[in-house]
Amino acid sequence: MDPTTGLPLAFGKIAPQKKQVADRSKLDATKRVDTDEHTPTASTSKAALIEDDSDNEPLDDDERDDAREAREERRDQRRDDDEDEDEDEHDRRDKYVISSAPAMPPPEPVGDLPVSHEAILKDHQKAVSALSMDPAGGRIVSGSYDYDVKLWDFAGMTAAFKPFRSFEPKTGHQVHDVQFSPSGANLLVATGTNQAKLYDRDGLEVAEFNKGDMYIRDLRHTDGHVAALTSLAWNRVKPTQFVTASEDSTLRIWDVANRRKSTNVIVVKSKERGGRSKVTSCAWSQDGKTIAASCEDGALHMWAANSNFARPNASSESAHTKRTTTSCVLFSSDGRQLASRGGDATVKLWDCRQFRKPLFTATDLPSANPETSLCFSPDEKYLLTGTSGAHAGVLEGSAEQERAREAGAGTRGTGGKVVVLNREGLTNYKTIELSPFSVIRVLWHPKINQIVTSSSDGSIHVLYSPETSVRGATMALLRAPRKKAVDDYSSAADLVGSRPIIAPHTLPAFRDNGAHMSANSRGGKRKREKERQDPKKTMKPLPPVVGPGRGGRVGASATQHVVQGLVRDNLREQDPREALLKYATASVEENEWTAAWTKNQPKPVFDLRPDTDDEDDDPKKKGKAMGF
Repeated sequence: MDPTTGLPLAFGKIAPQKKQVADRSKLDATKRVDTDEHTPTASTSKAALIEDDSDNEPLDDDERDDAREAREERRDQRRDDDEDEDEDEHDRRDKYVISSAPAMPPPEPVGDLPVSHEAILKDHQKAVSALSMDPAGGRIVSGSYDYDVKLWDFAGMTAAFKPFRSFEPKTGHQVHDVQFSPSGANLLVATGTNQAKLYDRDGLEVAEFNKGDMYIRDLRHTDGHVAALTSLAWNRVKPTQFVTASEDSTLRIWDVANRRKSTNVIVVKSKERGGRSKVTSCAWSQDGKTIAASCEDGALHMWAANSNFARPNASSESAHTKRTTTSCVLFSSDGRQLASRGGDATVKLWDCRQFRKPLFTATDLPSANPETSLCFSPDEKYLLTGTSGAHAGVLEGSAEQERAREAGAGTRGTGGKVVVLNREGLTNYKTIELSPFSVIRVLWHPKINQIVTSSSDGSIHVLYSPETSVRGATMALLRAPRKKAVDDYSSAADLVGSRPIIAPHTLPAFRDNGAHMSANSRGGKRKREKERQDPKKTMKPLPPVVGPGRGGRVGASATQHVVQGLVRDNLREQDPREALLKYATASVEENEWTAAWTKNQPKPVFDLRPDTDDEDDDPKKKGKAMGF
């Protein structure tokens, strides 16, 4: 087995070096161009610092020798750390080797962030408001304001980065949240309706959970939500349970096996007028013991999962500014701390045991979308969130103008960013600029060590590092995009400008049935030769007969229509009975009979009995017959 790639050696030899270099060139094409100065970390070597300085001024001979010696020292250090590898074999191997073995364990994120390279997934037409990845890191599910949910599979994608399935959960409703189940077998979708939908990992609908009765005032006595859903969260301890948050000021706990009614209802009481407030986000701790939620009145609440949910176990009424959308709440892995992303341009870290005041607060983080999220790094040393851009999701002008504006120097510093905060103190560790548009969702998957973000222009950015990231976007980048087929166009908007459909004869009024086809056209010549042999189709129409009729044809004249109007055929207006009785006479002797009927004419036999209809009119007889 190859100790680097984990793949079996072909006849005892390592894979050709040229293929490794070619793969590296494909990844270099996605390298990010960031004008921000990189912040050195504790693991940054001397050679890396010299290489960074080389971008500003040329090196002299002494400095170049120092850099070469530093690189050799680093190579020797790596050779000493890996005692199982052969030194001669390690010298022949390229410095940058990318593993594509799926069984290789994920690397630990050490040193800097995996943001040196970037891959862009663009198929949505509006802001991507929902984003999730399965536990294995092989699939991404995204939801957007264009009402569509799209599934992306890294193992099946090419460098073109197109989704393998797209569907619309509810016609005309935006997607607010989507989450993979802890096992990765199902995904849950929350749209602008009051019903959550469950799908399998291939996008096929499994169940639709019931809605409530909007005319029942006490929401504890109805089966489901009565307003739009805003957020979802799975229970990692019991994978069949999940919680939904809604604008009807409630949270509901559901079981996958029972779609008709929620198992528990949490009614959030607000101090605002009316006693209700929209629940904007929710979270379930990883140990399954605590549920947290944020409200539009600025409050944060926590409930114990085994309580009766009559009142919160802990609350902070003024956690964020009132009438702003707290778009995300997030538990740490140990469940002792809670992070919140407020619509008041702040991120706060809370101690769940002392919930009245935040431990740390980060400011100047504008958010223009009610779905802006937070995420912890795999080692939970950092907190990542997105900020709003200068355009705030508004597309101005054509796509070419938008790209030109994005590439311009004037957009730098005013676009959407991914802000990396130190967990201790919430100080700014690094700022990553992506585009002029707002960054909404942020994910950092621990297994593949890649950061996935969504933007308000409909794009999904995958940030990775060839040295520390495995699988994920690197698998798709190494596959060349095939020639586009009809299946590659997921929507009609993709066809505009790239591959228009020209079908002038699809409508019946414009369909060409072969009357004007040329002799060289396919199928027309044989069809016409066959029609010429048909005497009915090839017969010339006969001209109308003028004058008296002849040959079995009725003649026609210029005054024919006038005569037809004078001599009208009124047979339909005659009564058949009257027409026959006019030939009858009063005396039988006056009738005329033929010779055969003169002797054989039967004698008429008449029924001379009185009519019984008069008896039915007698009320006594009628009542007796009816049993009265």
